[in-house]
Amino acid sequence: MKLGADPEFFVLDETNSFINASKVLNYSKNKPIKFSNEISGFYDNVLLELNILPANNISEFVTRCYDGMHFLRNHIGSKKLSLHAYAEFDPSEVRAKNAKEYGCVSDTNAYTLTENELPVELIKNSCMRTAGGHIHIGGNIGDAVCNPVLKPLYVFMLDLFVAIPGVLIDNSAESYRRRSYFGRAGAYRDKEYGIEYRVLSPFWLRNESTIALFYLLCDFVFHEMNENIYQKFFKFEIDKLRGNSPETAYCSYGYDVQNLNKAINTNNYSLARKYFNFATNFMPNNLIKLVEEEINNPKRLVF
Repeated sequence: MKLGADPEFFVLDETNSFINASKVLNYSKNKPIKFSNEISGFYDNVLLELNILPANNISEFVTRCYDGMHFLRNHIGSKKLSLHAYAEFDPSEVRAKNAKEYGCVSDTNAYTLTENELPVELIKNSCMRTAGGHIHIGGNIGDAVCNPVLKPLYVFMLDLFVAIPGVLIDNSAESYRRRSYFGRAGAYRDKEYGIEYRVLSPFWLRNESTIALFYLLCDFVFHEMNENIYQKFFKFEIDKLRGNSPETAYCSYGYDVQNLNKAINTNNYSLARKYFNFATNFMPNNLIKLVEEEINNPKRLVF
């Protein structure tokens, strides 16, 4: 598995107020600053974003994520990075031209195989913004993550084994608000190298142990998909992919997909706990233990 990321961060000033990130890092998406051969940064709308090239192992991934955050911190002086998923800005901070720009292309809902609607007008005309902690999963020819037919099933597995633990670890009001607009269950982009999974906010970068955990969860799904373990939960009929309702080609018989969507989209802790308890029947004990440890760790939302 190759794992990369493009997390976004709000910027806090000395009074812990959210400010336009372009004030502290004057590098745009078209002209980013390169912190190393693997890490670059820029402002996007009112947020800061890191582009972290795919790592080949857990050590590389954790190091690149943490180094990237330190690089950003070193360039913004006395300001701080916020790992919040949602923020309301003072109107004065969203008047600049970059605060109205929205270059993001829509993503896909794996359950409906339709594009998710972008709240472009809301962003242009309001003071609210959201932050994503998107991860990029790639593999080699023959790996499930590169198989166009299996990609929706791959996202279903990520929702169960990655997003559900995420709800338990980050059960914040901000994450709930973000999912009114972005990061709902099944959100992904189909990439030539694999999948960009867009459900998570940047909370998973709160410390090195959490970064490592989410690498391990993604690696678990990667290997389970390659071993066809998804067949314990899902089936698909390839002939239906050629019909007028291709989403009906994918069917879950292992659990209630609609309730899983609800658990993620509403950040419902008790419902997510039920799904995690189900997921533990298929996870190794050491990985379950790591998730439980992160659930009980103190929350850190400022870096």
